[in-house]
Amino acid sequence: MSAWTTYTAAGAIVVDDAANNVLMVRQRRAYGVHWELPGGYDESGESLEETAAREVREETALNVDIGDLVCTLVWERSTDLRRNVIAYFLAAPLDRGAKPRPQIEEEIDAAEWLDPVAHAPEVHPLHSAIFDRWWRARRNGFHLHVDVAVAPDGTQTYAVRA
Repeated sequence: MSAWTTYTAAGAIVVDDAANNVLMVRQRRAYGVHWELPGGYDESGESLEETAAREVREETALNVDIGDLVCTLVWERSTDLRRNVIAYFLAAPLDRGAKPRPQIEEEIDAAEWLDPVAHAPEVHPLHSAIFDRWWRARRNGFHLHVDVAVAPDGTQTYAVRA
């Protein structure tokens, strides 16, 4: 039996092609505040596509149509023997005129359409790794594996495996 605990999750890359922006949430976490892709853990009996759509709805109040799988990402944190396996899907808003609203009770301060390149210093490192690989060429079907290290002060660093 493995000492590691593995969680499954899904997220969405909701793109506004006309403005070349993506829907992001400003998430407060113990180790910092970043712009992140909407996403979260699956609930019992839910497909990963259903998880991605539900998380976008909960975190931004927008309904989306889930499309192709963009990538998978595994992050591992050896300090507590935890790993997350996350599927990220391309998505489109069902109502292009709807305004996103943040889920304040879940430590989300804002939900906005942003250019991830222009906001790169503020984007969560895991999502920066996705944008680095995907944003310009928009080629789906890749995998990222990331090691997460936790410093004594609680800050985290991320190393993407080659």
